[in-house]
Amino acid sequence: MNDYNFGNFVCMLREKKGLTQADVASALGVTPAAVSKWENGSSKPRVEVLFRLAELLGVKPEELMAGKYLEEETELEKWKKYMKIPKLGKKGIIILLSSVLGGILIITALAVSIVFAVMNAQKNTAEYQMAYEYVVNSKAFAEAGIEEKDLRFNSYSHRTGTGANGERIYEAEYGFTVGFKKNFTVILHKSGESWYVCEDCTHFE
Repeated sequence: MNDYNFGNFVCMLREKKGLTQADVASALGVTPAAVSKWENGSSKPRVEVLFRLAELLGVKPEELMAGKYLEEETELEKWKKYMKIPKLGKKGIIILLSSVLGGILIITALAVSIVFAVMNAQKNTAEYQMAYEYVVNSKAFAEAGIEEKDLRFNSYSHRTGTGANGERIYEAEYGFTVGFKKNFTVILHKSGESWYVCEDCTHFE
């Protein structure tokens, strides 16, 4: 199945950087034809190439796979909803003032989230690498007789919540696949400042 979102995003980022397909191919050690296939959505790069492509284009790996910017876009949509202008009147003025205050809070939150996104970019790449290495070094991967070059990254999601004791819970899910036969899902949990693989949650299908 063609992934036009991925291809269009790669093309847009490449052109924004002022790079040609040949420039990207040379930097990553692949052929210009491979880069062309990525951009028309007919194929995706291997996991290790994906990391280097994301770094070259100046985005996070999960943004590259999603085919769009993530946190910034989500916060922008929230800001637009808060900034709708209501009809004025006595109640309208109160609503307007509340909306303006809400807008200021959202803009502040957006600025903070962008700062944290920049600070966490390298950490997110490390989390991807942790999930990837867990798969290729796992017993299930070895028993499946799969070569590392055939492994493809195909999904990412993250969740936050509050545990029974009131502590914050952070969980990230990374999906890998080989053709249409094998799926590997690695779950990472955050404890303190570090992430670890949740072996009870991680599964291979």
